[in-house]
Parts: sequence; structure tokens; C-alpha cells
Amino acid sequence: MAPVVTIDGPAGVGKSTVGRRVAAALGLPFIDTGIFYRALTVAASRAGVQEGAASELTQFTERLHLEINSDPAPAEDAWQVRVDGQELRGELWDPRLASLLAYVARQVEVRQALLHFQREPAAAGAVAVGRDTGTVVFPNADCKVYLDAPAEVRVGRRRKELQSRGLDASEAVLRADVLTRDRTDLSRVHAPLAVPVDALSIDTTSLSADEVVELVLGECRSRGIRMRDSPP
Repeated sequence: MAPVVTIDGPAGVGKSTVGRRVAAALGLPFIDTGIFYRALTVAASRAGVQEGAASELTQFTERLHLEINSDPAPAEDAWQVRVDGQELRGELWDPRLASLLAYVARQVEVRQALLHFQREPAAAGAVAVGRDTGTVVFPNADCKVYLDAPAEVRVGRRRKELQSRGLDASEAVLRADVLTRDRTDLSRVHAPLAVPVDALSIDTTSLSADEVVELVLGECRSRGIRMRDSPP
């Protein structure tokens, strides 16, 4: 049976960058579980669903069809996520939606409704990144990792990420995007951000992405997971 590797951690810690490289090295699909919440948030915002309308948001979620591109190394112009067949791109990371995103992500019914979409691409194994992949989405994963870094480091990384996507934000909006999510993710009752009990914890503050990837792959090897080009 193909393995599942999970990489959890707070906002701006580098989960997606590391996860894609690990997935490519292992020859596995890549699943960014957080992108489902971002896609849902964009769709809800466009439909006029606002914070506080929990019942309306749940019904809205159950009517949607969400798809992600699980290729760990997609072409530059490849689609990334679709909502009811419509592709979303830069708007997924719009920091002005940070408050609504945090609200969407803490709704129990929404999280439960999204589990199917998050698990489906892992039918043949996967590397999954997010905030509860090792505790809720894939609790029986073969290898679990938790990445962390101080808040100021993560704010800086998120700034660079937005700039690389051609997006800009004020310092206040940028900090809210990271720090508000921290508070929400850590304090929510259902599926809070937490270090899985059997996970390797890595402080990425002084490490390059390549160094973190090597540490994660080393942990995978210690758990009996072979690299893509390893002999059987």
C-alpha cells in the first residue's frame, strides 16, 4: 500500500514548498489541505456568504464540487484548484480574506464536509500538508512531520510568498493573515493545530528549504518509505 506522509504547521512556515519537493522525491501526489479552505472562502465571498452565517456556509459547502491538481511539480500555467469547474488562482491568497478564511476554517461542519475532498487524492498515497493532516485528515499516516518557526519569521516568509504571486498587503493586513490564523487554529475546539504525538518536529528558523526537505526525507527513510528512484 502506498504511503501517506503528513506535514503540519502554522501559517508561513513553508509547508507547501517542502511538501511539494518531498512529494516529488517520493513520487507521490501532493495535497495542500488548506487550499480547500481558501477555495471555499473565495467562493463564499463571491456568493455573499458572510461571517456569522454558519448554517448558510455549511449548506453552501455541501453544494460545491472542489478539485485540486495533485501533481507535485505542475507546469507553471497548470490549474491549481477548481470550484464547480471554475479555476481559481491568485485570489486564493488574497490577505483581505484572512478574517473570513479564519471563520470558515473553524466551522466544524465545514471541516467535516471537506474531509472527503482532502482524502480522495490520497487513494494511491500522498504527501499532505496543512494544520490537521496528521491528527485528523490522515491520523494513520506512515510518517508525520511538524514544522514551526517564530511568528516574525513566518510573517516575513508570507510577505515574500505574496510578492512572488504578484500580491501586496499592508503590514497590518499581512500580520493579521498570519497571527489571526495562529490564534484561530490553536484555539478552535474541533481539529486545533497541534503537534501529532508521533511526529518529527523541525524548527525551520535557520534552515533552508533544501535542508528541511532532507530532514523530512530522512524521517521517511527511517519509517521504511522508499524514494522514487530507490530499488525495490
